Amino acid sequence: MPRKVDPRQLKWICRPKLYIQREDKLILETEPFTDLRPAGNSAEAIELSFEPEGSFCFTMRVDFDFHAVFDQCGMILYNGSERKALFGTECRDDEITELSCTVFHGGNGDRSMRALGTGIHTIYYRAWYRGGAVRFQYSFTGKRYSDFREFRIPLKESVSLGIYACSPANSYFDCTFSGMSLQEEENSI
Repeated sequence: MPRKVDPRQLKWICRPKLYIQREDKLILETEPFTDLRPAGNSAEAIELSFEPEGSFCFTMRVDFDFHAVFDQCGMILYNGSERKALFGTECRDDEITELSCTVFHGGNGDRSMRALGTGIHTIYYRAWYRGGAVRFQYSFTGKRYSDFREFRIPLKESVSLGIYACSPANSYFDCTFSGMSLQEEENSI
């Protein structure tokens, strides 16, 4: 049975100056020239994380209003302290917002992407994990999910999830993370 995730219980990795944290949502504003670097935890991006136990399914809704190219938000999958995957949405130009997933292997990343119109301001993200197997899904309504990427990660350390938002250019945007739910099982989902 899925349980609600209270954003106030997540661990801050990098806290924004402007945010509102409630039991059902996190509302924040990014800062200009912040970026999510592809390795380590030294990023300037706004970032929070938590550690589910065993196999899990995590779902969340993200509402965003991008202002400039490269504004982005989404979820992060960690293996120990190492970022293994980013699944998010990024502003590419005045006409295209991009849904993308980058999976990191030994410092290098490979990327899958799908172009979306800039009229889309809400995306539901879902991450499934079981024994090293990961599946990312997305939905525009929160009812019907489509597979986006499947991959495996080595079972080195504990797996954790995070959320992020950043504005690498001279920009900022408002972002709301809500509807977070988690279903955990020791052996399977």
